[in-house]
Amino acid sequence: AARGLVFAAAGAFAVRAALDYQPDRAKGLDDTLRSFAETSAGPGLLGCVAAGLVLFGVFSFAMARWRKV
Repeated sequence: AARGLVFAAAGAFAVRAALDYQPDRAKGLDDTLRSFAETSAGPGLLGCVAAGLVLFGVFSFAMARWRKV
C-alpha cells in the first residue's frame, strides 16, 4: 500500500503537470516524498510510508529467497 501511495502521488503530479501544460511541475519520487513532508501530517505520514516500503523490501527478499517456482 505504501509503494502504491508513493507511485500514485507521483503519477498524480505528472498528470497535473501534463494537464496544466507545465512540465516543470512534474515530480519524481524524491519530490513526492518532500511534498508529503510539507503536509500537516508530515512526519507521521513519512514514517508510515517508510515502514511500508521497508516491509515491502523484506517481503520481496523473502519471495526471492523462499518462493517455489
